[in-house]
Amino acid sequence: MLTPALIRAARGLLGLDQAEVAERAGLKQRTISKLEGETDFSLKDLRRRKALKAIRDAFEKAGIEFMFPSETSGEGVRKKSPG
Repeated sequence: MLTPALIRAARGLLGLDQAEVAERAGLKQRTISKLEGETDFSLKDLRRRKALKAIRDAFEKAGIEFMFPSETSGEGVRKKSPG
């Protein structure tokens, strides 16, 4: 699941502002701002799940790879290597 920190980190790696992410994901800038600022991140809301999927798809299309917490590592983002 994308967290506010992952969204901000991916946006930073790509050098995008919230409006640019919103445009790529087909969302409103206000949605990106709200999701980045949340502290209680629940997936119960279908609209939130759809928004997070759209954001993740947009970032992955732009070359971002997400790493999610496991027993051996924490969460993170990185750019995929070209090629």
